[in-house]
Amino acid sequence: MEPTWWLVRGVLQPWLRTWFTWHIEGLENIPPRGRPALIASNHIAYLDPLAVGYILVRAGRIPRFLAKSELFESRKLGWVLRGTGMIEVRRGTTHAPAALDGALDALAGGEAVVVFPEGTITSDPDLRPSAGKTGIARIALRSGEPVIPVAVWGTANVLPKGYKGSWAPRQPICVRIGEPFRVDGDPGSPDDWRRVAGEVMERIAALVASIRPAVPDRRRPARAA
Repeated sequence: MEPTWWLVRGVLQPWLRTWFTWHIEGLENIPPRGRPALIASNHIAYLDPLAVGYILVRAGRIPRFLAKSELFESRKLGWVLRGTGMIEVRRGTTHAPAALDGALDALAGGEAVVVFPEGTITSDPDLRPSAGKTGIARIALRSGEPVIPVAVWGTANVLPKGYKGSWAPRQPICVRIGEPFRVDGDPGSPDDWRRVAGEVMERIAALVASIRPAVPDRRRPARAA
């Protein structure tokens, strides 16, 4: 019933599977189809959404990403995002809370919702996770669903931000999926939002630290204009 999704999957899934060498741990931590799943991942490269989407498809799920409105406005990407049921985030506007409602509706319908809590690719020169925004906390507290932390590593060697990458085939990409954990607090308290966001990022950072030794950082400085 989602022709755009099946078209995108049919094109990307075989390519992702064969072009990269995947090392995936913890796939059993993703709930089966029909059960809500709230996934929170680090963000180190432009390739991360495809990497996280790939592992979710491996788990038998259709990912619903929260994505910034600028991507929906793109002629190349907008139709894909809308057609695959992604959730638009209009940051800095009065419409921003609608993204939270969209995420909650998706979870209530048994969907797999993916959030990059940092909101953008980390600015840390060593690719350590940045501070998380409060959106992930607000979704977790209002939905009551456990957070599934995910760490991705190796994608920055392919498509980094501000550096040169390489599209050489068979490069390793590591993904470690942590055990789901529940958070507690007042869904209406900004203090609890910040505390929970910090807890989520601590879990993600620990997972990142555990897999980063497996793949060296091979980014190269971008050539000056």
